[in-house]
Amino acid sequence: MEEHVLELKNLGKTFSGVNVLRGINLALKKGEVHALLGENGAGKSTLIKILNGYYQPDRGGEIRIAGRELQFKKPKDALDASIHTIYQELTLCPLMTVAENIVIDKQDSFQGVALKNKEFREITLEALERLGQTDIDPNRMVKELSIAQQQVVEIAKALSSNAQILLMDEPTSSISQKDAEKLMTIIRNLSETGVTIIYISHRLHEIDNIAHRITVLRDGDLVGTVNKDDVTEHDLIRMMVGRELTNVYPKTEVDIGETVFRVENLSSEHTFRDVSFDVRKGEIFGIGGLVGSKRTELLEALFGMRPITGGSIFFKDRAFVPENPINAIRNKIAFITEDRKKNGLVLCLSVTENLNMINAQEKGSAFGYLNWKELMQVAKRQQKILNIKLNTLEQIVATLSGGNQQKVVLGKWLEFEPAVILCDEPTRGIDIGAKTEIYAILGKLARQGAAVIMVSSELPELISIADRIMVMREGETRGIIDRAEASQEKIMTLAALQSVR
Repeated sequence: MEEHVLELKNLGKTFSGVNVLRGINLALKKGEVHALLGENGAGKSTLIKILNGYYQPDRGGEIRIAGRELQFKKPKDALDASIHTIYQELTLCPLMTVAENIVIDKQDSFQGVALKNKEFREITLEALERLGQTDIDPNRMVKELSIAQQQVVEIAKALSSNAQILLMDEPTSSISQKDAEKLMTIIRNLSETGVTIIYISHRLHEIDNIAHRITVLRDGDLVGTVNKDDVTEHDLIRMMVGRELTNVYPKTEVDIGETVFRVENLSSEHTFRDVSFDVRKGEIFGIGGLVGSKRTELLEALFGMRPITGGSIFFKDRAFVPENPINAIRNKIAFITEDRKKNGLVLCLSVTENLNMINAQEKGSAFGYLNWKELMQVAKRQQKILNIKLNTLEQIVATLSGGNQQKVVLGKWLEFEPAVILCDEPTRGIDIGAKTEIYAILGKLARQGAAVIMVSSELPELISIADRIMVMREGETRGIIDRAEASQEKIMTLAALQSVR
């Protein structure tokens, strides 16, 4: 009988009397790529944090490595057991070199500066070579690397410490499709050398590409573990959401009105140039392109966060210059940023405070005090409209799942009733069920007359939700495609080719 590398028995976790993980039983084989699926709030992150020693499980739960029961009281205990985590938000030191990051936990074992530098480089090159990534310079500063290259360094760091089990949490959420494919190749190669991998992703095509088996969690319970070849994507979606989800990309049909927002030859020095498009009332206007195409930078300029050095913007047929975000907000322009934790929320504040962040000034009294009764009414209204799952409106927003955090980001703008909504990757890092709800919300806003401009790296999302799609490459517009004519091949052709005739 084949020995299991990792076994979990009756694993659970309770926070303040709330049971968020119950009776998880799982056994992984050497070299297995095991996908962990579930909606936001299903318990995936909690399980990962138990495995890496960040949380301790409830009494009665067991973790066994190669048949031996171990207790992880701190993250170092998991590292000592050869378990390493590759987080969605990378943990490298940007002001250190690649080699220094890879050997940061081992520096005390080397003698002398010269010897250190030589051995650091040798260890780094060996780890990178194992990943087939020898083009990364060990002496290069990490801050100079792309996100995809930094992920490779994270994995190399784990391998240099003899990692036998890798926990990977949404590793492709911030990289291009091309880089994601390279990462898939690295994962398959690691699997063939005997490294066991637990892989979390909301992208089912990735799971189909690399996983051997799949475990689905829902509301803290284990729904089931299945062989990848025995299930379809539809089966997995039903297991995750607990219901039939026949239309993953619901499109709200809207009568498109007149042009309300127009951009002509817009440029921002050293960023993008001569970008032109228009958006009509009730339209969802998609923007596609590869990582580095300057889509985010374009939205930042439209919201007054980046200087405009050429061209014009017209809002409702009047010239508009977004001097700063306050000016944009006063003109009823909303911006749902890509990184909700850094730019969309104040994580240490409550759900109520975050939901009222934009309109709090309007809810003040004549003496400058906040009217908490009105703020609570706003929060209750948006919580109901958006179906935000929480314990209390006074709950700190950082404690919500990713999908519910994203709903709070949306909710703070809904009360504001924007005329133009800039959305930068609005469904990044959230599960299929939450994505479907957000598509419906954007559709409702369009039906109410808002003009929606949406950046997305997920081509099926763009093709299904957007009425038209503008494709960018290296800061330039490569073409605008009507929804009826859009295809993944056509978008990628525009996005990737040097020139399009």
